[in-house]
Amino acid sequence: MKSPHELILRKKVKELEAQVSKLQYSLLIVEEKWQEFAVSMECFKAGNPIGMLRLYYAPSKKTFRYDFRSLKDVELQILLDQNYTQSNTKKHRNHEGIHAYVDGSYIAGKVGYGIAIIQDDTMIFEDFGSVSNPEYLEARQVAGELMAVGKVVQWCKQHGHQEITVHYDYAGIREWAIGAWKAKQVLTQRYAHFIRTCGLSISWNKIAAHTGDHWNEYVDNLAKQGTRL
Repeated sequence: MKSPHELILRKKVKELEAQVSKLQYSLLIVEEKWQEFAVSMECFKAGNPIGMLRLYYAPSKKTFRYDFRSLKDVELQILLDQNYTQSNTKKHRNHEGIHAYVDGSYIAGKVGYGIAIIQDDTMIFEDFGSVSNPEYLEARQVAGELMAVGKVVQWCKQHGHQEITVHYDYAGIREWAIGAWKAKQVLTQRYAHFIRTCGLSISWNKIAAHTGDHWNEYVDNLAKQGTRL
């Protein structure tokens, strides 16, 4: 077996194939890219390649999620997102108004950030990048977390939004912003001052990391991608 969860993942791939084949899509497992909790697939429409899809399985929650950022076909992305929502109803929250998901990552000495902006249950913007300021790198992924919130604030100002709900998994994002934690480092001091004086009304929602929350996992992947820039 290539993965202890191979049978479960193969069964899910067959279910997906049955759903999308009606619209001339087909999926081909890339056998050499198996991982413990994931399988990669080449995707085709009417026989033409349209990119890669990755399917992840969380055994503790018995849930699946997809990484379809390499797909070039928007229609298939929508179908997969609908499939995720239907099979993980408890993980799907109502995003009325403007919401943002943020995350940071530290890999091999590099720090990345990722953000996704959701409006009325539809993602309208995403971004990822690296943190290059040497003053901040010693804070590792925390620097990416705080940079992500800063990018969200900038986006809100550019697009005329005065309030937003920020979903995060690192407690300091909120605690420094509201003064519950004392900001002792240059990075956290600048962050706290920036948030308190930004003029936005921010609601904070803490999410437990790596528990199958779709958008939390999505920005986690974006932040990891940012470390490769």
